[in-house]
Amino acid sequence: MIGTWPSLVRRLTGGQEIGGSNPLVPTSYDGIAHRCNPVFFLQALLPIALIVLLLISATTTGYCQSASFTPVQTPSSSPLMMQGYRYYMGIGVPRNYAKALRLYLAAAEKGDPQAQFIVGGMYYRGQGTDPNQKEAIRWLLKAAEQGVWSPESLTILGTMYLQGSGVPQNFQEARTYLERAAELGDLTAKKNLAYMYFNGLTGKKEYDQALKLYQEAALMGDSSAQYNVGLMYARGLGSSIDRVKAYAWFSLAASQGNLAARVASNDLMTKMSWDELNQAQALSVQLFKEVENNQDKRRSLAR
Repeated sequence: MIGTWPSLVRRLTGGQEIGGSNPLVPTSYDGIAHRCNPVFFLQALLPIALIVLLLISATTTGYCQSASFTPVQTPSSSPLMMQGYRYYMGIGVPRNYAKALRLYLAAAEKGDPQAQFIVGGMYYRGQGTDPNQKEAIRWLLKAAEQGVWSPESLTILGTMYLQGSGVPQNFQEARTYLERAAELGDLTAKKNLAYMYFNGLTGKKEYDQALKLYQEAALMGDSSAQYNVGLMYARGLGSSIDRVKAYAWFSLAASQGNLAARVASNDLMTKMSWDELNQAQALSVQLFKEVENNQDKRRSLAR
C-alpha cells in the first residue's frame, strides 16, 4: 500500500506549506486612460502577471466623454489646445511633447479642465518632461473637481491618497475616488478598495465586501486577486471555509504563473478528499472559462 491520499500528495509536492506573509496589499497604479478624452496614457503597463488590455466601456459624467488614446479636437477647443494637439500628434509640425506640454499647461493655468486633465497625464507619464507625481496629482485633482476624469485618473488619485504618495494620506478621500473608479470597472480600483475593506481602512474590517471586490477583479483575470480569493475561502474570511472554492481559485491563479498560489494549492490538496479535489478541479475549469469569456467581451468592446 502506497499510503493514504494526503500522504501520497505530500510526497508528490514535497510537503510545501503556505507562506506566512499577507499578500493582501495595495497596488501601485500604472495604467491607461480610456473611455474619456485626451492624451493621458498612450500605452498600457499593466501588472506583469496580467498582459491583457482591460479596455472597459464606461459611462461617465461632466466633460468625460468618448474614449480615445490620443488628444481629441472639438469645435470648442481653444487656440492653445489646438496648438498643443498639433504638436502632440505631429500634425503639420514635428511631434514635440515638450512644446505640447507647454501649450496645454498654458491652457490649464487659464482654468481649462480638459487641459488640466491632459497636463496631469503628461506629468504622470513623463511626456515632454520628467515624470512628476506631485504635479500630476495637482492637475488631476483640479480637473476632477471640474468634472473631467477617467476611471484611471480616479484610481490614481485614490491610490495616492491611500499610500500617502504625492498627497497626505487620507483614507476617506482614497475611498471616495476608488469607489467611483471601481463602479466604472477599473481593475486596480477594485483591488485597492478591497484592500481597504480587508484591513479596516474604511472604519471597520468588512471581509464580505473585500471578498466581493477581489472576486470581481479575479474574474477580470488578475492572478493576485484570484490568489486572494483563494486565501479568503481557505481561511473563512468573508465566507465560511470552503476548500473546494479555495483550491479552485488557487489553481486558476497558479495556471497564470502565480507561484504563491501553486504552493497554496499543493498544501491544500493534502487536506482534501478525492471527491473534494475532483469538485475543485471541475470548478477551476469553469472559472477559467468564465474569465476567458469576460476577457473576450472586453476585447470585442475595445475594437
